[in-house]
Amino acid sequence: QRASSIGAASINLTKNLIGAGIFTLPTALLRGSLLPGLSIMLFACVVQGSSFVMIAWLCSRLGCSSYRDVCASAFGKRAGNVVDMCIVTNSFFACVSYNILVADFLQKSLEGLFGLEAFPRYVLIWANTLAITMPLSHARNLSPLRYTSMMGLAIIAFVICYVVGDFLFSFPAATANLREHALRVDMGLFTTLALCTGAFQAHYNSPKFFKELGCNLQAHVTTVVNSFGAAFLIYASFAVAGLGLFGNDLLGNVLKNYPAEGNLPVLMAWLTMSFAIVFTYPLVFTTGRDSLMGLVPALQRSARQAPTRTHVLVTSVPVGMIATVACLVDDVSTITGLL
Repeated sequence: QRASSIGAASINLTKNLIGAGIFTLPTALLRGSLLPGLSIMLFACVVQGSSFVMIAWLCSRLGCSSYRDVCASAFGKRAGNVVDMCIVTNSFFACVSYNILVADFLQKSLEGLFGLEAFPRYVLIWANTLAITMPLSHARNLSPLRYTSMMGLAIIAFVICYVVGDFLFSFPAATANLREHALRVDMGLFTTLALCTGAFQAHYNSPKFFKELGCNLQAHVTTVVNSFGAAFLIYASFAVAGLGLFGNDLLGNVLKNYPAEGNLPVLMAWLTMSFAIVFTYPLVFTTGRDSLMGLVPALQRSARQAPTRTHVLVTSVPVGMIATVACLVDDVSTITGLL
């Protein structure tokens, strides 16, 4: 039973770790160079995995069941508010990055598949916001979106295999790019650290996984080793492949380096990836919205007096702000570096 639970938890945690942010990791190696970049990626993996275990250990010692409760028990009630602020901020910028990626993918796929000239980014972002993400974010029950999350994972797996396969087929030229960027030490390493640290973030879910494993710390440690180790291998392979394929021409979103003309697999990946990200957006947004409600007592009072109006307010205003910020930023790695 324990082995089965560990296996299931390992798969679920790996799914939590690997998301659309993987498309910016080749840029992390470009900014910091190959060998130092991979070293920093491994360092981020170990530190983030260790802190994931530490949170579970604190849950065990303090008798807590949520990330917020751990901080409140360890540092006082006000520390819980700091956690809520971090969750709100992280959710906000994660949703901004989703909007940027959707605009990237739609611009390319609409032109390549349907012959439509590239729409302005702000048109795509606001059309997506008003037609899809805003209504979905208002939904009270998001359980049906678990199926689209699985679809998104399948699409990401296809993209990873495609890029790595392309790297292997272009191995001589790709290794030349890797040699050119093999070793360099400069300020770009800080960008690498920021991008890699964000790639291994799943800390808010540590208490949930600990509870699902029967509060067994050893099982939790095994799950973390399995999942963070698998994530590192996948991230490193994809990042090396992207850097090798495109070298100095690498863009913040590696898929933007592929031409739209005559490349049906990539065009379909762009289109389907945009829809997968759209349906992931409300899952991340609601986490931030719930923390915002817990952070502001006035919103809690308003929710008791006028629940519908408050729900509309705390959904519509942040979603609009997210779309506005996304219109101002073209490079998704700029945002993912903040997470």
